[in-house]
Amino acid sequence: MSIQIRIDDAELQRVQQRLGELQHKAPNAIASALNRSISNIKANVPKEVRKNYHVKTADIKETLKIFKASASKLQAKVTSSGRTLGLNKFKVSPMTVNPKRKSQLKIAVEKTGTKQILGAFVLNLNGAKVFTRSGEKHSPTKGSYAGKGVLREKINRKFGPSVPQMIGNETTVNKINQDAYTTYETRINHEINRLLSRLGAN
Repeated sequence: MSIQIRIDDAELQRVQQRLGELQHKAPNAIASALNRSISNIKANVPKEVRKNYHVKTADIKETLKIFKASASKLQAKVTSSGRTLGLNKFKVSPMTVNPKRKSQLKIAVEKTGTKQILGAFVLNLNGAKVFTRSGEKHSPTKGSYAGKGVLREKINRKFGPSVPQMIGNETTVNKINQDAYTTYETRINHEINRLLSRLGAN
């Protein structure tokens, strides 16, 4: 998933015209505005994603990488890459190991409500995770039952969406893009005014 801000020739010419005799400074001013905007996007992504999903800020941030603009390359972007997250990364109630529990787990990935996954249970395998039984049998290769002809039921770990998928939610990506445009406009005006004020002071 990538959120990108790219400047076309029309925008470059617009900034050059506003700068007048300082038009040669336009690429630097634009690059500075883009980089401030893309930094704000990186900060806003977790906030916007968490409006719709029960996911921790840290789990979102660790998937993000920023690529800054330069005077010779007037584009900047934030990328998100990562695999699907286990359901334990979302809202699971109760998130405790209890083999005798008869009630279904309540699981909420999105903030639109909770769902139940038939037969889901919590097991501590390098931390508490959510599983279901597959109904298939297999012979253990590890542990006290290995090689003894004992059949155990297979279990499958349950997953939700990945962070890139959550960012790609239409509502989320539209809001992020809107904020990016607003930030860019604010920052390019600031850069232009700063350069022109220096010219006037000379």
